[in-house]
Amino acid sequence: MLVSVSSDIAVALSLLLPIQVAGQSGGTSTGAPNQVTVPLKVEGNRPLVELTLVGANGTPKKATFLVDSGGGGFILVESLAKDLGIEWGETMKEEGEEFARAKSTPKVAVGDFPLELDPERVVVVLKKDNMLPKAAPGQADGMLPGHVISKYHVVFDYPKETFTIAKPGALESQGDALPMPVSKKSGFPRTEIEVDGEKLGFLLDTGASFTMVSEVLLKRWGEKHPDWPRAKGAVGEAATLGGQTLETMTVPKAKWGTNEIADLGVTSQREGTFEKWMSGMMTAPITGSLAGNVLKRFCVDLDYPNEKLYLTAP
Repeated sequence: MLVSVSSDIAVALSLLLPIQVAGQSGGTSTGAPNQVTVPLKVEGNRPLVELTLVGANGTPKKATFLVDSGGGGFILVESLAKDLGIEWGETMKEEGEEFARAKSTPKVAVGDFPLELDPERVVVVLKKDNMLPKAAPGQADGMLPGHVISKYHVVFDYPKETFTIAKPGALESQGDALPMPVSKKSGFPRTEIEVDGEKLGFLLDTGASFTMVSEVLLKRWGEKHPDWPRAKGAVGEAATLGGQTLETMTVPKAKWGTNEIADLGVTSQREGTFEKWMSGMMTAPITGSLAGNVLKRFCVDLDYPNEKLYLTAP
């Protein structure tokens, strides 16, 4: 979850946990539906869905999860893990958070659509009862990350508040396709937007509430356009992001494919966060992450198997 690149443990987990592209398990079944559509709750620009989980004690439990295309591990808060009878191993610490690998893998479904989980990337966050930042509204008992949803075709219809997940080939997308290269290791999708005549690479990040860019890029925009609104720290909706924000800026106009984005709000992160660290988990370099303050304006159709993105504005 790229809530804040500098402090969120979910992104750190994508580096700390081994990445496996085969031998995945935890939720497959015969006779499962090809697709399902469920309600999508958007809190503070973040998409939340209800999952049904069955753990070691065999008792089904419904829980609210953040769906995070930029997240690294399938994460459960400690209280949920206990309710499911899931034990965990040796604890680790990262960025002030304590977590551990689960000793067993729950069966998980969106509606009656079962998900495949990698047992090596099921994680319990300890001493924490909400995956969302303190400044953010809403409650999330866990996180459904990029490496899981990248096996499927998913549609975040923000305006209609629905979430669809389907097997490859089950859905027919509408509109013009945009390229969406997907990292085979992380499952992170890449997209491009155009600002001031320049095309820029971004992580498509449903887990973050507000779009982020490198401080280098924000400073360059500020020098060229001193009239673009700019402030120190997190301002307005950016305050829900959590973690460290250097500056907030409003870009008057940008383009995402054929769609014009007016008043694009961005915050800046320290140089190297995107250029060096996050770019290493992508198919090509990026300079920021495109997040909920933009995504909520669209129906966002992510055809992961074909690496295509479709946007529909209401």
